[in-house]
Amino acid sequence: MRLRTMLQSFARVLIVTMALVWTLYPLMWIVLSSFKPASEQFMIPPRWTPSQWSLENYARFFSNAEFVRSLLNSMVVTATAVGISLLVGVPAAYGLSRFTFRGKHQVTVGVLLARMTPPIVLVLPVFLIARRLGVIGTYFVLITVMAVFAIPFAVWMLRGFFAEIPKELEEAAMVDGCSRLAAIARVTLPLTAPGMAATSVLNSLIVWNEFLFILVLSSPATRTLTVLVNTFVSEKVVDWGTMSAAAVITALPLVIVGLASQRHLVRGLTMGSIK
Repeated sequence: MRLRTMLQSFARVLIVTMALVWTLYPLMWIVLSSFKPASEQFMIPPRWTPSQWSLENYARFFSNAEFVRSLLNSMVVTATAVGISLLVGVPAAYGLSRFTFRGKHQVTVGVLLARMTPPIVLVLPVFLIARRLGVIGTYFVLITVMAVFAIPFAVWMLRGFFAEIPKELEEAAMVDGCSRLAAIARVTLPLTAPGMAATSVLNSLIVWNEFLFILVLSSPATRTLTVLVNTFVSEKVVDWGTMSAAAVITALPLVIVGLASQRHLVRGLTMGSIK
């Protein structure tokens, strides 16, 4: 019995270790490559750590005049699109979880179809519509398209969280004199705050890392960091060191947001996992 327990513990540790190596190895390689000088990027045999730690890749990236503008563009597009997704997603998810009406199942599945459709199928029609409206290269089209893709995810995530809240809590508040809107604002929304935090973080990941639609619909004045990183690839030269530094800087804001909201994120995800 004791041997069996030890073997199970060893198997769990082995699986976790393999998963960590599988996921963290590329990230560690990028981080370490960002500190390597150009002469050590393609050494044979490959060198894991740089012989001399260098910040020249970061200096080259920060010397790019478009960096600050692209960083601000990423922040504006992500924050606005995620905010719109919550403004639309919260009432939609509440209605789908609380009320029964004809065609409810079809509406619920239809909301998800926009998220399930491959982006490559939609990018050309969206581009043609945006060009016809004359909004190519504007914040309006970037935020609108990103919000359209973020709203279905917010609805589906928040629908599960609202279903977790017993109706009796709202009914008790209404018996005490609250209207339905007041009961939602004072009882339901505070209880689903972890779910909204988890939805915001996951939607921020989706919008921040979006590449295809931003590449097609943005202009040099409105492109985001993910598209800016692509500019370090040319027909003859790929600046791997600067690209690695750019990848680290691009991922850093989301890592900070994820760590800051870790407690709400875990609680929110586990809250919506059961009914």
